[in-house]
Amino acid sequence: MDPKTPHFNAPPDSHKTKIDQAIALEREAHRLRGESKIDQAFQTFDRAAKLFQEVNEPLKAAVCFSSAATCWNIHTGWQPLRNAATRNESAALQAIVAHDHAYAETLFSEAALLYEKEGDFTKFSYCYQRAKDARLVRLWRTFTQRKPEAPGAVGLEKIPLKERILTFLSWFLGSLNRLIWGYGELPFRTFVIACAIIILSALCYHVSGAILTGGFIQKIDLFESLYMSITTYTTLGYGDYLPMGWARGVVALEALSGVLLTPLFLIALTRRYLRMR
Repeated sequence: MDPKTPHFNAPPDSHKTKIDQAIALEREAHRLRGESKIDQAFQTFDRAAKLFQEVNEPLKAAVCFSSAATCWNIHTGWQPLRNAATRNESAALQAIVAHDHAYAETLFSEAALLYEKEGDFTKFSYCYQRAKDARLVRLWRTFTQRKPEAPGAVGLEKIPLKERILTFLSWFLGSLNRLIWGYGELPFRTFVIACAIIILSALCYHVSGAILTGGFIQKIDLFESLYMSITTYTTLGYGDYLPMGWARGVVALEALSGVLLTPLFLIALTRRYLRMR
């Protein structure tokens, strides 16, 4: 056959070539780790992971990034924990792309612990929250009995009804945990929610027209409504304003919110302050 024909002159399949290279690098990395050549194994796993990432093989990339992190944990050179943490984080991100949220949860948790030991609390907070987010997705998929979108995905098998209900409760409480204070990492979110509750409650008191003050049931202005809302939220309760009718329900809910949210805000704020020190 003429070598000038398109059959001979066609360019190689670069996608397939990169996959073959990545597989070969992964095998080589396992061999190097078996021979205790940890530095070389780390670099080879890292190269293989990046190749898998280029050819859109996120789960294989996640495994290679995780293996690189394991190698660097064994390594005793400069900043071992940070290098392991970054590879675990990269592995977790690839696991998210592959829709394997159970694996991503584990990897983000490991990365968070390593960042915490390194003193990088910004990255710790990020990975910690991502691990919790991955857990919520895993719980929701388990509750809804959705089929795995990635081969070998964990935590998506059929479960009995009782466990399914408990899974939903865990997901619901975890979602509240995320919404209210970002798993204890976002005190400003709790502060904003508290301000919103105070303002909305004040509006309710203003429009209700059923506040007893000065011996008369009347409509109070916005300033007085805000004052009443703040004293109610903080459970001071001076007694100069008494709700009547449906406004009593608003008062009860606002006071309960203050009792529950204020400690969460203080705990989260204290955690952030202690880390800064």
